[in-house]
Amino acid sequence: MSERSAPFTPAELEVRLRRLVESVRDYAIFLLDTEGRVASWNTGAKRLKQYAAEEIIGQHFSKFYPAEDIAAGKPKRELEIAAAEGRVEDEGWRLRKDGTRFWANVVITAIYDPDGTLIGFGKVTRDLTERRQAEERLRANEEQFRLLVERVEEYAIYLLDPTGRVMSWNSGAEKIKQFSAEEIIGKHFACFYTAEDVAAGRPQHNLEMAARLGHIRDHGLRVRRDGSTFYADVVITALRGKTGTLRGFSKVTRDLSDQVRTREIESEKMAAVKANAAKDEFLAKLSHELRTPLTPALAAASFMAENLSELPEKFTSDVQLIRRNVQLEARLIDDLLDLTRISTGKIELHQQRVDAHAIVRDALIMARSDIHRKGISVTTNWDAEDHYIWADPVRIEQVFWNLISNAVKFTAPSGEVTIQTWNDDDNFQFAITDTGIGIEPGKQESLFNAFEQGERGTARQFGGLGLGLAICKNLVELHDGSISISSRGRGFGTTATVSFKVNRDASVTPRTNDHGGETRARRLRILLVEDHDDTRRVLARLLTHFGYEVSLASTVEEALGTVHSQPVDAILSDIGLPDGTGYEVMSKAKSARDTLKGVALTGYGMSEDVRRSKEAGFDFHLTKPVDVAELRTVLRKLTL
Repeated sequence: MSERSAPFTPAELEVRLRRLVESVRDYAIFLLDTEGRVASWNTGAKRLKQYAAEEIIGQHFSKFYPAEDIAAGKPKRELEIAAAEGRVEDEGWRLRKDGTRFWANVVITAIYDPDGTLIGFGKVTRDLTERRQAEERLRANEEQFRLLVERVEEYAIYLLDPTGRVMSWNSGAEKIKQFSAEEIIGKHFACFYTAEDVAAGRPQHNLEMAARLGHIRDHGLRVRRDGSTFYADVVITALRGKTGTLRGFSKVTRDLSDQVRTREIESEKMAAVKANAAKDEFLAKLSHELRTPLTPALAAASFMAENLSELPEKFTSDVQLIRRNVQLEARLIDDLLDLTRISTGKIELHQQRVDAHAIVRDALIMARSDIHRKGISVTTNWDAEDHYIWADPVRIEQVFWNLISNAVKFTAPSGEVTIQTWNDDDNFQFAITDTGIGIEPGKQESLFNAFEQGERGTARQFGGLGLGLAICKNLVELHDGSISISSRGRGFGTTATVSFKVNRDASVTPRTNDHGGETRARRLRILLVEDHDDTRRVLARLLTHFGYEVSLASTVEEALGTVHSQPVDAILSDIGLPDGTGYEVMSKAKSARDTLKGVALTGYGMSEDVRRSKEAGFDFHLTKPVDVAELRTVLRKLTL
């Protein structure tokens, strides 16, 4: 590289300087004449303002200013200041050729000839839009952060100077610690600590640790303005300048009192949930264990009751006694479980448009044996013209059966029971009146309480747990209905009245009381799946007696083998089996033959068990020991 030995001549220097200015891209550098017209134009000016030199030279520089600046006389004023003071610097909006704005830093310098005459101006413009946007974002973020901190109410957020005196105070600090900003700013933060902590030097120790480690986290009691204490989670962070000088501390305090209480409550809830789950599991197992041995006993008694003519006459009453008491035992188990389901909100309703008259008649059929045994005369008056309601047919039948059973139970032999229905405005009304023992007026409302049975000694005389009416009331109210008991007193009989809203939506197919199709039902081919030997044997005999073709299985494997090898119309299956469950039997059998019907017959009767039966494909879920009349009704329904 050669070196120049002599300095540039003025002409050479001028050329080089002009080329330097013209080549600058980051700054718009150009000359103005004394009137403000553009006299030169560099590459940076063309890039920044979008004008070519031939488009702009000779134009007034006010072309680069927004209309509002021109109206305010800003271009002229800047030239006047530059002429008077030698230069002027400004920041503001400027315009490009396409009309878009950019934020510019502008320096206008006056240019004089050697004798001091003003000959023009030099103008340097820099685009600061990105910097301004960044600053605006920073200011906006700072403002948002400040507003956020000030408005946060869940946390006390404030600053301390290096000695621990309060410098700022947000609304959360005021809410938690109860001091206003005017009261606390300037005071030492040690006033938030208990006397014991202050005596132990804990406030100062925390500041020293935060300064040394950068930040610390602390838990413990803190003091409010009124002297009360709360359990706090505290974070203290040291704040340092660029050189590392300690400038103070930030302090964030959270009141954990509610969380501590919530954890305690949640712990209690979890314990309650576990206890409730354990109770449910216990009740499920208990009901299963109690029901399982009752099933063959009830089935055997029912079979003998169906064939009384084949038994010696002296055993007739004993068979009815066995059957009646097994049914009573099963009802007591069901009542206890129903009360538990209702009280815990676990009872599920499967509502549809149903014929209330048909359901009452079904309930009467279920109570027929007790009615006949006591020689009670039953009179019915079906006066309700609108007798369709929106209800769960199983649960409403339970209500009507319970009321009918009570009327029969508390009526002396050869007494009378009257059932009447009618319409009252948009309501279906049902009333059952008996000539039984009656109830003292002061005792009538308490009958709907669980374990209440009216007069002293009633439980000993008539048995039961006093749960029936409590369950009825809950079930009726779940259907938005009402139930009441009335009596003129002891010895004057009782009337129970139930009311439900009428459902007139005839587009929904109602439940009917169709007991036809007996011949078709007798041709039903049933697979009975039951691992309890006595239950399997007695149920098989009973089903055969009813005219059904019966195949037997005691395991999942045997059941599925029968489904694949023999014609089967319906499966009557226990749930707990040695090699699996009845759910498996039904779901797999239905996968192979989707027309199969199914009835779950099990000692498990909780709502979860019923739900799982439905999901597995069973059409009905019956709990052991099943009433034979109910079983026959369900099997008839499988053929409809």
